[in-house]
Amino acid sequence: MLVCALVGISLVGGSATAAETKLDPSNSILFPFFAGTSERASGTGCGAVATLTRRLPAGSMGIKVVKPRIGDRDRDRGTRVTAVIVTGTTVKVTVLADGPSICDPARTGVPAGEPVKWTATYDLRAEYKRRVQATIRVFYESYIHGARWEARPATISDSRRGWENPERATGIRWTRFGGTTAIGFGTLRLDYCRRGDNCPTNGKRIRLVASKPGYCKDSGKIEYLRLAGFIGKVELFGGIISCSP
Repeated sequence: MLVCALVGISLVGGSATAAETKLDPSNSILFPFFAGTSERASGTGCGAVATLTRRLPAGSMGIKVVKPRIGDRDRDRGTRVTAVIVTGTTVKVTVLADGPSICDPARTGVPAGEPVKWTATYDLRAEYKRRVQATIRVFYESYIHGARWEARPATISDSRRGWENPERATGIRWTRFGGTTAIGFGTLRLDYCRRGDNCPTNGKRIRLVASKPGYCKDSGKIEYLRLAGFIGKVELFGGIISCSP
């Protein structure tokens, strides 16, 4: 079999050519991401307004700001969020200095009428989606060490029989790759098959179907989590890669 169960692994798999390729539903998947940061605003005086700005990656869509929300205050409660606006891929949060730690001279120790310099920190979390291309493991193994990932690899090996005598699919030409399903055609090579052995599938044309793209924490990549191989209409193998979600 060419696939075995894997202890697999923010974030993106793919090749260097992915950035040069126009991503669409046929060659990519719409994958969820999030950005979590701590942003700081500053200003001078009670009634001052400041804006926190966070730019998300190009191509981000469906942006939802989870934190902060309108009405939230900073840790010192000196400022209040008055607006949360998403424009394109940019998130802007407007805060107003109106709390006693800035506006009350009894709290600030600054004489009335003199401006108070202030800073305010807010946790910002934005959820969004963007198109990415899935990648695939070149060596299918039961452990992560030594594994490699490529987009549209010409060869995929099952190294469970050992590095020197694997089962391989060679000369693979992919008709589809990077999206929900990848389909490729190549030649099955059974390197452990010696002269005189009965290996009827050795040298046969094989159709590879990779599916279930998902994020593996162990590898930090978005990769196909299932690979199946077919000789004609017969499924020769099929397996799920097990990885940390």
